[in-house]
Amino acid sequence: MKTWTNLRPLTLTAALLASTTLMAPASAQEPTVPAVAERAMLRSAQGEYLLEDGRTLKVHVGAHRLGVSVDERPLETWRAENAELLVSPDGLRRVRLYRNGDGTVDRIAFETDRMR
Repeated sequence: MKTWTNLRPLTLTAALLASTTLMAPASAQEPTVPAVAERAMLRSAQGEYLLEDGRTLKVHVGAHRLGVSVDERPLETWRAENAELLVSPDGLRRVRLYRNGDGTVDRIAFETDRMR
């Protein structure tokens, strides 16, 4: 009987963790940064960039998440299609990374699509 009383709090904790995981949106659970080789190339893109229209774009690459911010807005979780293309959650905005011969980011292009 003593074993059951020791296991019961663990069972309740496990059930609570499982229920919160099931309630989280699927997009929050999946990583937005690709495999290790491309992650290293994406890390070189981390930083602040000045866009042609004077706005500031920030890129932050974490272990599993990729964040992009335009003009001091909070970071949004974006996904990396590959090491040269970052896509917004709605798919209407993209950041293209242009690299030098050594792999460092030389410049970026911020592209937007209009909703139809």
